Amino acid sequence: MTDRFQSAGIIILGAPRSGTTLLRRLVDAHPNIACPGETNVFTACGRFLRAERIAEGVRIGVLDGLGYAGFSSSEILARLREFAFSFHREYAQNQGKARWASKTAFDAFYLDEIEQLCGEHAHFICIQRHGLDVACSIQELCNKNGTYLRELHEYVIRYPTMLEAFAHAWVDLAQSLDAFAKRHPQNAVQVTYEDLIEHTDTTMARLMAFVGETWTPALIDRALETRSNLGLGDWKTYGRTSIGAESIGRWKELSRDTIGRLGAICNPTLTLCGYAPMDLDAERSADEARRRYEVGLLLQGLKRNPDR
Repeated sequence: MTDRFQSAGIIILGAPRSGTTLLRRLVDAHPNIACPGETNVFTACGRFLRAERIAEGVRIGVLDGLGYAGFSSSEILARLREFAFSFHREYAQNQGKARWASKTAFDAFYLDEIEQLCGEHAHFICIQRHGLDVACSIQELCNKNGTYLRELHEYVIRYPTMLEAFAHAWVDLAQSLDAFAKRHPQNAVQVTYEDLIEHTDTTMARLMAFVGETWTPALIDRALETRSNLGLGDWKTYGRTSIGAESIGRWKELSRDTIGRLGAICNPTLTLCGYAPMDLDAERSADEARRRYEVGLLLQGLKRNPDR
């Protein structure tokens, strides 16, 4: 870590449902760092900066539009960066802390724009989680909310099987986060959800050392006891008073066929992120698939009519 990053703000990045809220609570427990609930500021900045291309490769976006008006890209980005940072700095000051951190799960969908905006002006903690667990948890989130947020729409349209859609979303996000961290070795660090859960103290000590802070085990209890700064985020995390591993490996409850189909999508990226690849079943014939379906219907019928 270079001196210019010593007191920089910290941006937590990860796919939705990859442990970003738990990580936020742990970071916020640090006496020197204030991390609010999801502000959506950097997601909004990403949307603001996103551009489209038309004929002859001409870009349509705010940087180009203001460029024609005589404003340089560096000036526009500096103003927008100050706009985003200022809210977080003021929040930290109001909490009596010297540094700020930010976490909004959907920031990861705007990683290119966030990198353009502040890739050299902040610390980044990139959290990865097993792709099949993420897909299962995103489906749970969408069912709970009764909708799909806009960033997931294109995946649902392209891949109408929900878990497959969310698996493809995870692949894109996980690969982007890995590439981003490797492009920014001085100010970006990666962590896995599984390490955060199973080795919380040593993992947080490593992360805090990377951003120039120290960590003590007592901060874990402080993070879980705090109820005054909940904010937006994963509702399940706020109900916890301890850190448990029950959410690790939830994909194992899926059918072998589903695991095989998701594994075919996720395996290269699972390997990239340090996870073991899924075992892929041989493709089932149409007759075998029909027989499995019929057996499923039979079992459901027996459950409804146990005396038959």
